[in-house]
Amino acid sequence: MQMMKKISTFGRRSSYSSPPERDETPVVLLCVQVLSCRDLLAKDNNGYSDPFVTVSLLGKQFRTPVSKKNLNPKYEDAIFHFPIYSSFGPKLDTLEFVVWDKDMVRKEYLGEYSLPVNQWFKGTAFAFDNKLQSSFGRLYSSRPMTECVRGTVEFKVGFVHPTDPTRQLDFGNTYKTLIANNDNLRTGIVMVDIVDVKDLPQWRIVPHMGFEVFDMDPYVEVSIGQDVRCTSVLQHKLQPVWNEQLLFHVRQESQNPSPKIRLAVFDRDKVTSDDFVGRVEITIASLTDGADFNTSHPANSRTTGMREFDLTLTTTNPKRSYTSIPTIKFRANYRPYVPVALAN
Repeated sequence: MQMMKKISTFGRRSSYSSPPERDETPVVLLCVQVLSCRDLLAKDNNGYSDPFVTVSLLGKQFRTPVSKKNLNPKYEDAIFHFPIYSSFGPKLDTLEFVVWDKDMVRKEYLGEYSLPVNQWFKGTAFAFDNKLQSSFGRLYSSRPMTECVRGTVEFKVGFVHPTDPTRQLDFGNTYKTLIANNDNLRTGIVMVDIVDVKDLPQWRIVPHMGFEVFDMDPYVEVSIGQDVRCTSVLQHKLQPVWNEQLLFHVRQESQNPSPKIRLAVFDRDKVTSDDFVGRVEITIASLTDGADFNTSHPANSRTTGMREFDLTLTTTNPKRSYTSIPTIKFRANYRPYVPVALAN
C-alpha cells in the first residue's frame, strides 16, 4: 500500500478528552486527510476569506494551514492521525470538521460538518491508500444568530496499521468490533427554530414607581434526551418573539427508536429558581412522516424544509394561576447524515 509521504501535525492538541487506559496501545490509526473546501463564504472586505480547517475527535484536534485569499482552498499533505484504542469503542463519537477564516486578531466561523462514527466508511473501503475515494460534506451552522453558511469540505477517512503503514490488517473486522457496543451512534441533525410564544400569563408582581406591574422574563428550553439548549432571555415580555435556531446531533438509541423533542417555557427569576410556565413535546418521527429515523432516508431528504408547529402549552404549575392559555410557535426538521456527492 502506497502512503502519502508527509504527515501533518500542525495545530495538534496534546491529548484526548477521554484518555486511553493505562499502558494501552492503539489497535489502529484513523487517518483523516482534508483535501479542499469549495464555495466558502467571503468574510473579508477584499471579497475573500483566509480559511483553515480543524478536525477533532474526542477532544483531540488538528488543523490545516491557512489558505490566503481563497474561497476554494486546496490543502496539500493535510493528513492527520488519530490513534484509536479498544477502550474507545463505547465512546467513539462524531468526527468534526470546522472551517474558520483567519484574521489578524481572531478567527471567524465559516461552518462545520459532522461525520458520525457509523458513517466513517463507504462500503468495504477501510484502508487509507491512494485508491480511497474522497467524500464531500456540506457545511452547516450549529451556532444561533450566525449568518447563513455555505460550501463543502472534501476529505478522506481510512485506517492504517498503528506501527507499520505498509502493513494490512482486517480493518473491517476492527471497525465492526469498535462500534459493536458504541453508545454514540448518531444518525442526523435536528434543527429547531423557536419563533414566538403568545399569551403568557401575567404573573410576577413587581413594584415599579409605586405601581404594580405584571411582568415576565421568558426563555425556552429545548431538550432531546440529555442534550439541553436554551434560547436567550427576553425581559419584560408577555408576547415574546425569538426567531432563534437551536441544533442537536441525534444519536441512535435501540431502546427509544424515536426520541422526543421537549420544549419548556420558563420565567427567569434572579432571586429564586426559574418559574415553569408550560411544555410541549413532539417525536422526531413526526418530522420524518412517521418513518423510523434510524433507517436510511432518501438523499434528498437532507434538503427537506422546516415543519411548522403552533401548539398549546401544557400548564401544570400548581403554584400559579393562568389568566390565559399560552401557545408556542416553532419550526423543526430532521436531516440524516448523508455525504454530498459532487462531481470532481
